[in-house]
Amino acid sequence: MNLGYLILYFLLAIGLFLLLNYFNKIEKENSMISAIVPIIYIILLAEIFHSFQNPRIVENLYFVIIFELLIRIYYVKVILGRENLVSMKEYMAVYLISVIGGYVTNVSFLSKVDSVFPAPEEMRTGIWFFIILFLYFTFKKHIHITVKEQKSNFDSKKEEYSLIQYVKLKTKYRKIIKLKDKDLIPLFYSIMVYENYKRPSFYRKLDKIVYRFTGREMKMGIMQISSREELEDVDSIKVACKKFDKIILELEKVAKKNRVVSILNEYYTKEEDISNVLKIYEAIIAFDEK
Repeated sequence: MNLGYLILYFLLAIGLFLLLNYFNKIEKENSMISAIVPIIYIILLAEIFHSFQNPRIVENLYFVIIFELLIRIYYVKVILGRENLVSMKEYMAVYLISVIGGYVTNVSFLSKVDSVFPAPEEMRTGIWFFIILFLYFTFKKHIHITVKEQKSNFDSKKEEYSLIQYVKLKTKYRKIIKLKDKDLIPLFYSIMVYENYKRPSFYRKLDKIVYRFTGREMKMGIMQISSREELEDVDSIKVACKKFDKIILELEKVAKKNRVVSILNEYYTKEEDISNVLKIYEAIIAFDEK
């Protein structure tokens, strides 16, 4: 196997990575997809390469799954910085099924046939029954493996992630954040942690590139401030501080115990955002009181 094949497998792995992201968005409660879609993916790739009369590429197609795993780990740990939100033990268990399944399928089936599509004289019953069965259970949502962020252990992991990010962001930006009411600084950090989670640094850098080409108004910086000018993270924090102080001034007469919710109701329009920030705020307050 030469370097050219490895590069091809890596590029195909990027396609698999994007495909899995798509499936995970539409099937949030069905993690079995992450284990089986890669196997179906290399089966379809094998048919394409067989049609081009290039069986040598098919011999090690399971490397596509391995490369996708490496891309996924890098994406979660480095680009998103959300390794605390994923159980790596369970994560690897799903990929173990996928890699072993892909290897066995590759070695025992794909590399030994000239075509994986059923021919009139030969119906490859086993493999197509497997695919049909998978699609059926996907739509029926009967197969589940606990591994993704959406599962029951996410809340506790999210709290841990929020506190880690809070400490990091506080260390980095505490000299910049200046509010008229210092008691509300933890709430400001809660918003920062939440916005940073929704739009990690990697994507914010992409946003700046897009802005330079389009010049259109878009959300920028760690605080995700809508702007027609390019904003760095520090710039967005300064703008958010002014917005925060303005809201505080408008709500001066609101009872102190209701102030947090009132501020968030002014800052956000979606109930989901308010609820998520409140959870982070409560975790930060409990952490600071220890």
